[in-house]
Amino acid sequence: MAVILLLDTSIEMQSALGTSAAITGVTSTNPVVVTSANSFSGGEIVVLKAPGGLVELDNLQVRVANPTGTTFECEGLDGTTLGTYTSGGTVEEVTTFTAFNNATSFNFPEPNPNRIDVTTINRTTKVEVFGLDDAPQITIPMNASPLDPHVLEMRKASLSKTDRVFRVTLQNGNVLIFNGGVAGGRGLDGSVGAVATASCSVTLSANEQWFVS
Repeated sequence: MAVILLLDTSIEMQSALGTSAAITGVTSTNPVVVTSANSFSGGEIVVLKAPGGLVELDNLQVRVANPTGTTFECEGLDGTTLGTYTSGGTVEEVTTFTAFNNATSFNFPEPNPNRIDVTTINRTTKVEVFGLDDAPQITIPMNASPLDPHVLEMRKASLSKTDRVFRVTLQNGNVLIFNGGVAGGRGLDGSVGAVATASCSVTLSANEQWFVS
């Protein structure tokens, strides 16, 4: 088993999206195939917005693979358990990322399921079942740098309550992408003689995705 060292790790956040392209088709296959009004290039990261009948794909970030004309595969995305696409929705391309060059840590704890008490009166011990998982939350502690471009963008996202796509590339080349609501860029913490720190937190609005490279 290879260990993961958080050295030479890059964290990037979306700073610009391209023009929305209308979705005209989505397949419930492995991988999912999307048809839209625009064409996209392999390796690009795009966000799917409100495809009718497929709530699981709403706000989901995907990486484009094997594009042909206006059709592309969503790399690594198995859609065989999805419902049937009806109509509507858009694709938005992430056109620009900005780097978190002051991050000191990266924390992505396992989401915990809500425990639902289903104990009946004939039992002598509590019985629980798992409900929905909590929305995953990622935190990125940083050395404070309030005027850096990514901090200004983070503050903008926090104030406007809008999602941002993130891309994390580990030292071993593995890539994590996720999309979520951002909080941060406004605070500062420190004491005499110590390095001032800040933090970014991201509450995921769709499932994260991992890639080998």
